[in-house]
Amino acid sequence: MWKIAWWNLYRDKTRFGTAVVGLVFSVVLMAVQSSIFLGAVRGASVLVRSADAELWIVPQSTTNADFSVSMPGRRRYQVLGVPGVEQAGRMIVGFGNWKFPDGRQESVIVVGTDTNRAWLPIPYKALRGRTAGGYGLALDRRDVDRFGLDGKPMPLGTRGELNGHRVHLAGEVHGMGSFTITPYAFTSFKAGLDLTRLASEETVFIMVKCSPGANVNTVRKALQARLTDVEVLTREEFAGRSWRYWVMGTGMGYSLVLMAILALIVGTVVVGQTFVTGVMVKIREYGTLKALGFENRFVAGVILLQGVIVSLVGYALGCGGAMIMASIWGSGGTAVNMYMPPILFLLLLPLTLFICLTSSMMGAWRVFRLAPADVFR
Repeated sequence: MWKIAWWNLYRDKTRFGTAVVGLVFSVVLMAVQSSIFLGAVRGASVLVRSADAELWIVPQSTTNADFSVSMPGRRRYQVLGVPGVEQAGRMIVGFGNWKFPDGRQESVIVVGTDTNRAWLPIPYKALRGRTAGGYGLALDRRDVDRFGLDGKPMPLGTRGELNGHRVHLAGEVHGMGSFTITPYAFTSFKAGLDLTRLASEETVFIMVKCSPGANVNTVRKALQARLTDVEVLTREEFAGRSWRYWVMGTGMGYSLVLMAILALIVGTVVVGQTFVTGVMVKIREYGTLKALGFENRFVAGVILLQGVIVSLVGYALGCGGAMIMASIWGSGGTAVNMYMPPILFLLLLPLTLFICLTSSMMGAWRVFRLAPADVFR
């Protein structure tokens, strides 16, 4: 059966190639659209997922981590008094306008955190204190490239002014780019207060690190009982709010899902049409097999095996093409944020098999309806 299926494809290279090309297009499009969706999910919640905190204290009805109202900073000391809390750090998030010496201006989201420990994967040593160049800021590598001139990245030490305060580029971070077009500018909590013009007794979020062995849900309930005018969220809950607000709330997520579904439909139609045409061209050969006593099950098996062969070849080439696209556009300094975890390719395999087996059945149905005597007409 395998030999018949393979030789049918091998001896009709044009249709074989057409089916594979259509399938590769479908796999690449599904993989790219899905990876952009996953990249958007990860990018829209990067602050929450990257922070070394199990719980977040946020103002009531906070929808995302990129902007919110402030709350009294004394909440931090109330948090530290709850059993099971090891450390609590403050985070400032606010907008600012960075003016460069050449006259350019760029909007940024200032993110200031306590420097007593590494709450975020940023160069805290370079951000502590205030130098002659002003407050130190750190940008994601992509934004360093984007803020540069003449195709060159912005050099460390570049000075400027942000909301009336002198600042300079003190470091770079990786994988901490903002989901929106407005980049994050990381700094210390003290600098964040000044740069966002908040009062010294205010904060926006409080990050909570639980003691080793402490039950996170128990600590959360205790914090919520003590702090009734704020919300206590787990990392997963706050991250979920953030990505749903940006990805699904703006309609971007639905567009990406729709494109992936269209890719599935297009792939099924293209491959299905190719299989049906291939079966019709060889209809006399299939009729001969039935006339020789082979059952529909055998003939259908040959056609389905052809679908399996096409699916495996198309899947391998499609995944390779998707990874090449991700390496070029997803990590090449562009604004496209693509994330391709291994599980994505595992999920694409059954989808690819579904496309080809469904398409094969379109052709097999023609053979089922063929009477053995028709071959002799």
